[in-house]
Amino acid sequence: MIKILFGAALLILAALHPCAALAAGWHYYDPECPIDLGGKSMKFVAMQPKKNVDRECVALPDVGPSVIVLDAEDNDLRDMNWDIRILRGKGPNGDADPEADVVGRLPVQKFRNGMVNFDQNFKEPGAYVLYAKLTSDDGAKRFEGRHPFSVGLVTDEEIYLYIAFGVFVVIAGGVAFTLWRQGKLGFKIPDFSKTD
Repeated sequence: MIKILFGAALLILAALHPCAALAAGWHYYDPECPIDLGGKSMKFVAMQPKKNVDRECVALPDVGPSVIVLDAEDNDLRDMNWDIRILRGKGPNGDADPEADVVGRLPVQKFRNGMVNFDQNFKEPGAYVLYAKLTSDDGAKRFEGRHPFSVGLVTDEEIYLYIAFGVFVVIAGGVAFTLWRQGKLGFKIPDFSKTD
């Protein structure tokens, strides 16, 4: 029976491993990190180097100093003026007003190497949105995109992991208790009802 419990534990951990690895951010530029700019795209990653080395796409684990990195490989985007803002989200889908919900903003400028990284200190947990608007000098071309992410909130993957661990503990505890009562764990429960 102990072998069955051990096997079940290994099976649960193996099933949850990919989700846990993604939630922990064990990747640099995950394929799910691009920001769609309407015909073009750039990559997004967020980090909290003072707390850990994880790189995140959608969920920073805690509030505090963070680093946001954007990378655009397209040469057209490198010649444009970048307007980058961090917005306070009004929901998980990236709803936010680019004018009213600004919590951080970079000066509008060109990034000829196609990459920018900047510090952002998140003081409150919640939903946030990276807003990017890239425009040509003459204003003829314009690309706009949003990338919703959370800061300091429990993610869906973490909730599923906690639920699976709780179910495992309950099942393992029940089986161990049953085996203990039957005396199959090497010792028996003393019978306190008998008196000498």
